[in-house]
Amino acid sequence: MNDETSHKKPEPLELLERLIMRHDAPLEAPPGTEADESFVRTYETLARIKNALFHFSVSKWDFEFTARGTTAGYIKMLQSNLNNLAWKCRQVANGDLDQHIDFMGDISDAFNGMVESLKIKNEIVEAKQRELTAMTQKLKNEIKKKEQTEEALLASEEMYRQRSLRDPLTGIYNRGYFFESAEREMESMKRNEGAQCCILMIDIDHFKKFNDTFGHPVGDEAIKLVTSTINTTLRKADIFARYGGEEFILLLANTDIGTGAAIAERMRLAVFSQPGAVPGNSLPVTISIGLSVVSSNSLSLALPGDRILKTAIDRADAALYQAKAMGRNMVWIYQPGAEHANGEENIL
Repeated sequence: MNDETSHKKPEPLELLERLIMRHDAPLEAPPGTEADESFVRTYETLARIKNALFHFSVSKWDFEFTARGTTAGYIKMLQSNLNNLAWKCRQVANGDLDQHIDFMGDISDAFNGMVESLKIKNEIVEAKQRELTAMTQKLKNEIKKKEQTEEALLASEEMYRQRSLRDPLTGIYNRGYFFESAEREMESMKRNEGAQCCILMIDIDHFKKFNDTFGHPVGDEAIKLVTSTINTTLRKADIFARYGGEEFILLLANTDIGTGAAIAERMRLAVFSQPGAVPGNSLPVTISIGLSVVSSNSLSLALPGDRILKTAIDRADAALYQAKAMGRNMVWIYQPGAEHANGEENIL
């Protein structure tokens, strides 16, 4: 091979073949081909087409394509369709299922089929969500109804409990509640050095004669008059109850004998100052009160609260007996040896 043959320049077809077949071929027309304008134009057009196909192969569709001609037009149409498809896919991804394409054959069919399938699934999901929402609301309503029923039941139970603890005529506590609460007070006093309380037995004077003279309805009014009047003199911690008939019992919490006597006298005067229970008759209703004191310093720790309470009530009852014996409408404080019941050992 001579020098002339070894330095021979590549033919135009070889250059075009290299452009098509090799990745590293230049995209600009090789030096020395400038004189052949047709070759340069063909080479550069083919290079732009090759570059476009490279972008398509790596899914980069949004690129500038400046080639001209029929083939270039096809590529531009393909580029536009792919960009349009990408945009519609993004719309579907954002929840817009009203997208449809009809310009890419099998791809169009696949895309449209996918969208229709998503619509159906979305409708199923929405139906399930509506069903779940309805079920959730129904459950909430049932829970609320159950809570309301439970609240009504608790309120009803509390109402019946309160009724079971209260005297139906006067509305104050009954004897059973008094003993339950007062016994707890006795047990509590054992643990508090220096604690004191007073027990008061209260009785409406000449109540049988009052009933026989004016009738039981008026007697009931007298009982309610005494109850409401005494209630106005009490503190929150005091325990006031109907003991039976015209007799009442009261525990004055945290009260020494002097204070208890003053409170009892205030009650007696408050009842005596009322206009009376008989309409058109100024006949006053009066009460007698017997009082005993309980002190934690003298409580026998070995005795239960109910035994201590019983002794205190017996002593207050003995004092009440003395008040009636001395003329009624007065307060009498228990004095040792004044019991009218069987003797009770000195445990208070």
